[in-house]
Amino acid sequence: MIVISPMKDKDIPVVVEIERLSFKYPKPEAVFREDEHKYLVARDDEQIVGYIGIEKILDEVHIINMAIHPSYRGKGIGKRLMQHVLNDEEVFFLEVRVSNEAAKKVYEKYGFKVINTRKEYYADGEDALVMRRIPNE
Repeated sequence: MIVISPMKDKDIPVVVEIERLSFKYPKPEAVFREDEHKYLVARDDEQIVGYIGIEKILDEVHIINMAIHPSYRGKGIGKRLMQHVLNDEEVFFLEVRVSNEAAKKVYEKYGFKVINTRKEYYADGEDALVMRRIPNE
């Protein structure tokens, strides 16, 4: 059974490992330590299998990062994390790699629409799509 809860200091090494397994240019551990209060983890029994980071800025919520352990992908964990954080009161934003078709499909399923492109946003020069979800739209 998947349980979603706030990330704790002791969870950070596992989150960093999932980050490393998920991204070509992973965020360093220091970022997760600094932003610990912004992250939620998904657990299957006691094993952390994914995470999502959100940041509230005024009346907007930014999804700053999300990843699922490769062994647990395709099992609905990303969807569970999205459903856990989304609400119908706030505007949500995120950036996603232009090439990340799987993530874009998940985000579109939850009402996110492309509103802009950030040129060379990622360390390797790839562009990011800026996506927004407006309540009840």
